[in-house]
Amino acid sequence: MAKEKKIIKNNDLSFEQHLDRAKDIIANLESGNCNLDELLSKYKNGVESLNYCTEKLNEFEEKIKIIKDSSKIDLEEIE
Repeated sequence: MAKEKKIIKNNDLSFEQHLDRAKDIIANLESGNCNLDELLSKYKNGVESLNYCTEKLNEFEEKIKIIKDSSKIDLEEIE
């Protein structure tokens, strides 16, 4: 059976897809059913997905802080 290679660019996936991808990779790595080359490739892809998720979470956190700070001003003006 020929192994199918999937090339996925980070920008092509949503946050949720990256998270699912990382979970799948972790489960696959923990199963021990990978040869050394596959292991390294999967590990690299998993790290890329987790880095993407971390970056997105940091962006969301900053946006939430901005929204929270701007709404705090509005609420203070009302009181």
